[in-house]
Amino acid sequence: MRFRKLAGALLVLAGIASGQDLPPEVLLLSRIKTHMREELAHLPNYTCLETIARYHKAAGHPLPFQGELRPLDTVRLEIVYSNREEWYGSPGDRNLSTKNPLEFIGSGMIGNGVFALTLSNILEGATFIYWGEDPSSGRTTVRYDFHLPRLLKGLEISIAGGVGTVGEEGSLWADPQSLDLVRLEARAEDIPPFLPLVEASTKVSYARMRIGVHDVLLAQQGELHMLETSGVESYDDLQFTHCRAFSARSAISFGEEPAEPSKALPPDQPTGQAVPAFLPVTVQLATPITDKDAVGTLIEGKVSGDVVHKRKIVIPSGSVVRGRIRRLERWQESRSGDFIVGLEFTEVEVNGGPLRFYADLLRIDRNPGIRPTLSERVPVRDGRGGVRTGQETITLPELPGVASFFVSGTTFTIPRGFRMVWRTRGLIR
Repeated sequence: MRFRKLAGALLVLAGIASGQDLPPEVLLLSRIKTHMREELAHLPNYTCLETIARYHKAAGHPLPFQGELRPLDTVRLEIVYSNREEWYGSPGDRNLSTKNPLEFIGSGMIGNGVFALTLSNILEGATFIYWGEDPSSGRTTVRYDFHLPRLLKGLEISIAGGVGTVGEEGSLWADPQSLDLVRLEARAEDIPPFLPLVEASTKVSYARMRIGVHDVLLAQQGELHMLETSGVESYDDLQFTHCRAFSARSAISFGEEPAEPSKALPPDQPTGQAVPAFLPVTVQLATPITDKDAVGTLIEGKVSGDVVHKRKIVIPSGSVVRGRIRRLERWQESRSGDFIVGLEFTEVEVNGGPLRFYADLLRIDRNPGIRPTLSERVPVRDGRGGVRTGQETITLPELPGVASFFVSGTTFTIPRGFRMVWRTRGLIR
């Protein structure tokens, strides 16, 4: 079956030349590419907080850790997308002037282009082959495999043993109705012999976000993996949160000539007072959430109880907290049909104006069907070759302003009034 699909897709040029009707999968690919080009072309200038959890394995690391990736550090950067370029800086810094995020780390792996540039290169330079429908992501998608030659739009990789350009091949998944890209996976191919690299891969998931008055499709989560011939292995998990449009208050310097006042504009940050750090804030959900909702759906909550600092109310009770559904998917590894839900809150309305909501989740309402961790009984082999039953606890990554938890059941409703307790953290560093 798969070879028939491949053959049909490879006859695209013949169909065009002879004037025959194109296969449906080719027409669909054309619509997806046109849609995504328009999405990229109309992206507003915006910025997001990038949180990178980095893991590393050194060459020849002694047992028992040989072969295991160990946590290295967590890096947070402010990333700006402006005029089809990416710029980086420390969170809250108003001088985002660096194109290479490598300048913010001392060692280990970090990459750029995951935000938007990788997708643009693939759409413009790759050749595609139809694979078929794929329900593996929990929704109906179509999958296309692609190949991007090294000499056309090569990916540059720089490691300790050298610098070289590689080609890319992989797959993309798109919603056939909305034409939105859902997931992209790419791996290095045609690696030059002088580059001491065994493999390198990228995975990116996309979701709808609200940027000012625009509803846009952005990278939400990414993964980078690299294995060198020396045995050094690196893995980065990237999460993009707190995305927002620029305001017109003053200019960000990109290290260009200072004579031109504003090639790009700074993030829309509140001037004057900011919410002090380390204050507890209870938020009650004002928008009920069900398993039928889509990722990117806008949600609201309300602050329960005045938030007081030095005998002054800094967030009045009833203030509206705004955000979106960041994650809603059936967890494929669950034996009991659990969902993973992530709610991202980005701003709170105070005195008629929005303040950015930077806070860490402390706890959620007690509910037998909603829990921050999942505990399952799994078979475990003992040292004598037998099998016993053990307990495995699964936790979800912590992100600023994001409440992530498991919800059990084949369907669910998180009711209005569901409470989450947060602690403000001020400016994220």
